Amino acid sequence: MRKIYILIFILMATPTFCQDNDSTYKYWMTFGFFVDKEMTLNADYSFSLGNNFYKVGYLKEGDSFPLRTIHPDPGKYFFRSISTSIGKRFQSEWFQASAFCGPSFVYGNKGININQYKNFNTVGLEAEIQLLFRFANEFGIGVGLHGNLNYIKNFGGININLTLGNGK
Repeated sequence: MRKIYILIFILMATPTFCQDNDSTYKYWMTFGFFVDKEMTLNADYSFSLGNNFYKVGYLKEGDSFPLRTIHPDPGKYFFRSISTSIGKRFQSEWFQASAFCGPSFVYGNKGININQYKNFNTVGLEAEIQLLFRFANEFGIGVGLHGNLNYIKNFGGININLTLGNGK
């Protein structure tokens, strides 16, 4: 009899601890790349708190593909950027667009001559626009346009993005 009471208690308590199907927390992770003469990589985590959307991201730009090589160009830059941003998201059944802007910490190397680089770090203002086709509720592919205004050298670019999220 005791086992029956425990079973009834577990069955009654289970709905209390289950997560609702529709939560107010929305998130998506974006992994992007672009390869031309140089390689760009990015990884972002975007999420909502209330009605606002936030993004934390990492961007790597300027390396040669597939490995980092020293260029004879004395003005060559290798950028790394860590950013946090606030933005807006617009979503339909098949498409999603988002725009973010916020501060960033930029660091990297600048070519002095063929064999020598100088390290730098600075703060900047980063902006990003993501355009996404959602072929499944949780998965998508699209493009990302990014730019960074900073004290060392402004830069920008485009990435092909793969996105994973909770589809809300």
